[in-house]
Amino acid sequence: MLTGLAVSVLAVGCGQGVPARPQGRAARYGKPVALPAPAIDGPVSLEQAIERRRSRRSFLPDPLPVAAIGQLLWAGQGITSADGKRTAPSAGALYPLELYVVTSTDVMHYLPQGHRAEIRPGTGVRPALQAAALGQAPVGAAPGIIVVAAVPARTQAKYGTRAGAFVELEAGHAAQNILLTAAARGLAAVPVGSFDQAQAAAALALPAGQTVLYLIPVGLAST
Repeated sequence: MLTGLAVSVLAVGCGQGVPARPQGRAARYGKPVALPAPAIDGPVSLEQAIERRRSRRSFLPDPLPVAAIGQLLWAGQGITSADGKRTAPSAGALYPLELYVVTSTDVMHYLPQGHRAEIRPGTGVRPALQAAALGQAPVGAAPGIIVVAAVPARTQAKYGTRAGAFVELEAGHAAQNILLTAAARGLAAVPVGSFDQAQAAAALALPAGQTVLYLIPVGLAST
C-alpha cells in the first residue's frame, strides 16, 4: 500500500496504430487525492539535465517520495496554463495520453486537471508488466514504473490515418520530459519500448481503447 506519502512510479505510454485490446472490465480506482505542487525552479539547468541524462538501470529499493512522483507526472502531462495547455505538445491539443505509476503494491492513474491521482491496490501488476516486457530486469527491480498509455481515438477523430504518428510523437515528447526531470532530480530512469502491448494493457486492466506505448522504470539511483 502507499504509505507515508511515498510510492513508486509507472507511466503509461500513449499508443497509435495499435488496435485496442478486447478488454474486459477496467480496474476501479479510489477517490482522487491531491499531489504535492510541482516545483518550477529545479536544482539544475535544462542544459545540465540534458547533459546528465543517461539510461540508468540500477535502483535503490527505497520507494519514491510522493513529491518526486508528482514532479515526474507533472513533467509528462501537467497543465501549465489557464486554457489547459500541457507540458508536452499535442496535435490539435487533443491530449490522448494517460499516465500511470506502478509500485510493488499499487497502481496510480494521473489526473492532470487539479494535479491529482487516483490509486488502487495492484500487488501483482509489476511482475505482470515485467513478464510483458520479456522479463527485462529494470521493470521488475525499479521501485516505480511510469507507464505512458494513450487513447488513440481522441486524435483519430480529427487526424484520421495520421493520428498514429502524432500519438507516438506525443508519447516521445512526454517521455523525454520525464527522463530529463529524473536526470535533474538525481533519479535513475530508463525508457523501455520492447514489450507486448496487449499483455501490458491486460496487466494494468486498462479501459477498452487504451494502449501502452512506453514503460519508464524509475527510482533512486544506486550509484
